[in-house]
Amino acid sequence: MSSAFRPLFLLLLVASAYGQTAPVAESAYDQLWSKALLYKGSSDTWLQELRFTGREQFDWYSFGNGAAHASGWANRRSRLGLKGQFLQDWAFSLELDFNLGAPHPLFNKVTDAYVRWAPDAERNWTLGRQGVRFTLDGSTSSLVLPTIDRSAISNNIGMIEESVPGLSFEGDRGKWFYRAGLFTAGTADEYFGKFNAGRIGFVSTGWHFDEQWGLPKAFVRFDYLNLSNDSQNATGFPQAFCRNNHQAFSLSGQFTQGPWTLNLDACASEGQGTQSDLHGFEFEPIYNLNSDWQLVFRYTYLASKLNNGIYSIRYDSWVTAGRGDRYQEYYFGFNRYFYGHKLKWMLAVEHAAMHDRLADGGAYDGWGLTSGFRVSW
Repeated sequence: MSSAFRPLFLLLLVASAYGQTAPVAESAYDQLWSKALLYKGSSDTWLQELRFTGREQFDWYSFGNGAAHASGWANRRSRLGLKGQFLQDWAFSLELDFNLGAPHPLFNKVTDAYVRWAPDAERNWTLGRQGVRFTLDGSTSSLVLPTIDRSAISNNIGMIEESVPGLSFEGDRGKWFYRAGLFTAGTADEYFGKFNAGRIGFVSTGWHFDEQWGLPKAFVRFDYLNLSNDSQNATGFPQAFCRNNHQAFSLSGQFTQGPWTLNLDACASEGQGTQSDLHGFEFEPIYNLNSDWQLVFRYTYLASKLNNGIYSIRYDSWVTAGRGDRYQEYYFGFNRYFYGHKLKWMLAVEHAAMHDRLADGGAYDGWGLTSGFRVSW
């Protein structure tokens, strides 16, 4: 992160610390965040609502692997956009991502850019750049993610990009919910990609068990992804849309009881070309001390059939850029919510280990500390 933005970050941290000793009334937060609503019409008007959206996420990190060490500030996400509802059944979202940490260039990429038609409360169609929502972490927006980063499963078996151009349909019938979509796997760029390669087919279905089990929230979901073969798959910048997996599966669940939430995800993939077959699972219990403080633990295991089939997640890769064949991570997190997920501070201690059969630079056995600040509207 550039030195020009460090005072802003420190000012926000001071404001957050002040909030711990003298919390601002919730109504004050409500009043501040309500300014993002630019227009509110009636059901008779052409435009029902127009809202200014955005998020700012930045971290201080310190990671080490033996003699190798990396630390500093990182501007994770800076996004601005608009959302609106019009003609009763229609909605749109347009959001842009910016490089505030290294603004050369300032514009990074389009994230959300879609139009949605919802003829009723139980179904909708979405066209444009949107989330594929494959795997449990991959279907969780960075706005509400309880951890600093998505897991290595999401990074290797799931989608690389949070949003991909395509067409999707989703809905629900009682306790049953479903989603299906067709997306591009072509060469990525900062807009909508080249549409010059394979296609990604995606289906997901699940069932809510909350009433049967007497829990506030309980569901199990099965995701399936299929990618046609093409030499231009998984290419482009700022990063490719996806890994070159011929097919991939995810069986996930989320269960909440009292202050506890348990997230589970078991995944497997069949690669094509140079992409290895992978399998792994994620175990993530969360405990809410109260409405403001939260503890998070995550264990991730991932194994590759081929050598060098696994990519490390963000900060691990900044210490050791090589790849390996077996990965384990232990994540211990502590979150402070000032205004729900719209304003929060996150602290994480992580230990990760990567096994590298080829011994060509991918071995990793290190600790990391991250302090992150998240604000969204």
